[in-house]
Amino acid sequence: MKCDVAIIGGGLAGLSLSIDLRKRGYSVVVIEKGNYPRHKVCGEYISMESHEYLYRLCPSLSQFSLPIITNFKLSSTGKTEFQAKLDLGGFGISRYLLEDLLYKEAMKLGVVFLLKCKALDIDYDKNDNTYRIKTISGDVTAKLVCNSTGRKSNFETKERETNVTGTNYVGIKYHVKIDRDPSFVEIHNFPGGYCGISGIEENKTCLCYIVNSKNLKLVDNSIIDLEKKFLYQNSNLKRIFSSAEFLFKEPLTISGINFKTKAPVNETTFYLGDSAGMIAPVTGNGMSMALRSASVFAALADQYFSNTLTKQQLKENYTRFWTKEFSGRVNLSRHFQKLSEYPFLTKMCIGLFKPFPSLANAMIKQTHGSTF
Repeated sequence: MKCDVAIIGGGLAGLSLSIDLRKRGYSVVVIEKGNYPRHKVCGEYISMESHEYLYRLCPSLSQFSLPIITNFKLSSTGKTEFQAKLDLGGFGISRYLLEDLLYKEAMKLGVVFLLKCKALDIDYDKNDNTYRIKTISGDVTAKLVCNSTGRKSNFETKERETNVTGTNYVGIKYHVKIDRDPSFVEIHNFPGGYCGISGIEENKTCLCYIVNSKNLKLVDNSIIDLEKKFLYQNSNLKRIFSSAEFLFKEPLTISGINFKTKAPVNETTFYLGDSAGMIAPVTGNGMSMALRSASVFAALADQYFSNTLTKQQLKENYTRFWTKEFSGRVNLSRHFQKLSEYPFLTKMCIGLFKPFPSLANAMIKQTHGSTF
């Protein structure tokens, strides 16, 4: 099978890129190990910076009434909390719905999907300047290869990781029904982590928390005991867990989360979304980063196929974009991540925010970009 661009990984970045490229007239193959629709561990909050781009890619989104999020609440253990109006704000939608809509839009446009298919290796053919991707379903030959497989990839190399130290975290997500103001995104801190709460479609709420893996080991890997021992130290979380109607039989979980610095390009592949470097979820900007990287790469690839850029210039321009737009945000988010693990530090921040509420939005701006 031949195409202009092969995308390994059909998450938010991969799906968005496939649609953007297809609308520009290029043939695209997406190699995805899973299927659609599917739930994913994710905070399911999208910054308004990417609202216009996402709706241009997927007009069917306009059929759904999605909560617009304009307020922010931060709390810690005890009764310490802070509320503020968000300058930019965001909206909520489940990954289950969003990726299914994007997948259907991509299919309608003619994107080819190899589902339940794993990419095994990539070889470069110097003779015709193409890449051959070996998969369990056969070979795919492409002029460009993108990886959007998320935080883990079977093509990971030590050379691409420029910061190999760091703490590992566990992510746990529920969908719940609860009486709350859908205009708020909430961050509730507890010892070792924090829980994000925001509205999604159908008056449901996404409840997703990230915690230091050491905390889970302290309770013999019992999620129920973890929640009672650590999350319940925040009275907001204890109230929410006690009163919410949980919609999943079991929580969704992921492990091995880290915030290593990675290079956005290697010899064969361009990396998008979390595969190029994961921003701490506390910033609420991971999905917008995935969408922005897709938008910029599609425009650069268009220039490459139009012979405006050489392959080397394409790599340099994408690396320059990623470094300028994202590296500072990702590095800063690591400090926010560490800060959020310790309730006394969160309480100190709340103590600063209360007399100076503009500080909260100033910090949020450091991890967000302009609309596109």
